[in-house]
Parts: sequence; C-alpha cells; structure tokens
Amino acid sequence: MSAVLLSTARILSFDTETTGINLLDDRVVELGAAYFQGGKRLRTHRMLINPGRPIPAEASAVHGIYDTDVATAPGFAEVGARFALHLSGAALDGVAPVLTGYNAAAYDTPLMNAEFARYDLPTRIDAARVIDPFVFMKWHHRNLKGRKLTEACEHYGISLQNAHSAAADAQAAGELLYALVNAGLMPDDVEACLGEQRRFFEAIEREFRQWRNWLYSDRVTGALRIGTGKNVGRPVAEVGADWYAYILRQVDDLPQAVRAEFTKFV
Repeated sequence: MSAVLLSTARILSFDTETTGINLLDDRVVELGAAYFQGGKRLRTHRMLINPGRPIPAEASAVHGIYDTDVATAPGFAEVGARFALHLSGAALDGVAPVLTGYNAAAYDTPLMNAEFARYDLPTRIDAARVIDPFVFMKWHHRNLKGRKLTEACEHYGISLQNAHSAAADAQAAGELLYALVNAGLMPDDVEACLGEQRRFFEAIEREFRQWRNWLYSDRVTGALRIGTGKNVGRPVAEVGADWYAYILRQVDDLPQAVRAEFTKFV
C-alpha cells in the first residue's frame, strides 16, 4: 500500500465552540470545518448549532455566540449527522479525509464523540487518527512563551482573523499543519506523523509529571531549560540566582524535583 502524504491528501480540519470546557457535559454551539489539498484551502464551512440549553455568559464572551444567534439553528442531531458524511468521505467521493485540528485530539474529538453518543449517532472520531499540530508546537516550540493557536499562527506568519470562530480556527489549523510540514517539523507521511505525534505526546506527559511547566529538556541536547515566565527557553545555568531564590520563596507547591534543581543555583 502506497504512503498517504499530507502534502497531497485531502485534509479536513475541524474546530468547535462550546457552552464550556467540560468534555462530557458541555455542548457544541458552532462547528467549523475546512477542506485542504495540495497545500491549498478548498472551502470552509461554518455551522451554528442550537445546544438546547442557555449559553453561559462567560462562554459567549470568548466566542461571541449568544442564545439569540442559535435560537433558530438546527440541533446537533442534524448537524452531526451531516458532518458524519464528511468524516467518512460519503459527502464527496467515499474516500475518508485525513483529520486535523488544533488541540483537536485532546479536546474537540472527545467533545464531539460525547455529542454523537448523546444523540445516538453511530459515528465516533478516533483521536489516535487526528493529526494535532498543537502536539508538534508543544514539542518543537517549547521555548515560546505561548503556544495557543493565535500565537502559533503569529510565529509562522499565518493570518488568523476572528480567532475563536470555529471556522476561522479550523482554517488556521490547516494552514499551520502545512507550515509545520514545510518546516520539516512534521513528517509528510501520515502514518509516520501519527507515530511521531504519539511519541511526542508521551514524552510531553512524562516531562509534565516530573517538572510541571517549570522545566523541560532541550529537544536536541537534553539539557534542562526554564519552561515558564520571563526566562522561558533559557538554559538553567544562565538564569540568575535571584530568580531561583524568588521562586523558591514564593511558590509553595513546587514539585520536589523542581525545587531540588532550582536549589542548585541559589
């Protein structure tokens, strides 16, 4: 079987806006999707969804979608059934697209699956098959002060207007995927990319369990670097003793491994 390449495959990037961040209980109020192929965006879709419950004010403040906006919109049962045809490829030529989305493996996918289950729709998205540029940003660009989609797009010169619009975010995530492939930071081969994503995710999880966000290992040399604050990205030996002393005094819940490492430089 010949390899499927991101540079030539049809890609479907998706994103959601919701009533909140509870993956099992909150509801989708906007579903955005963008098709790409050959490095170019083919089209973008935006679907408003009536969640069947009031949208909390704090959620509306983020994405700008209010109860009045979705009052006459279809529910997830209808939109989800239509979206399932795109996931399977049945909406086009029967060939399932490669799925991607920013933080989609950990967030949008389980949230969508909960909605599919809630409305007895048989479709489920396999998170292990969703290519997530966020994982590659966290691995290769751990030195950046922030790795939200807006910050990732700014780093790569990608225009993202109307951030927190699901359609705009889906489009930006697809463009970011190509930027990472072109930069040599994401394998072009889909299976190799998914394998590397799993390895990076597991390494990031191990690192977080040991250091939280305070420290990380240089991706080439393995040397420790500062993982947060004004010194993010700097080798531990290049940070002044005053900063370490301040953190040791002010932060009571430093992981023991971090406290031991910081104490070396005071």
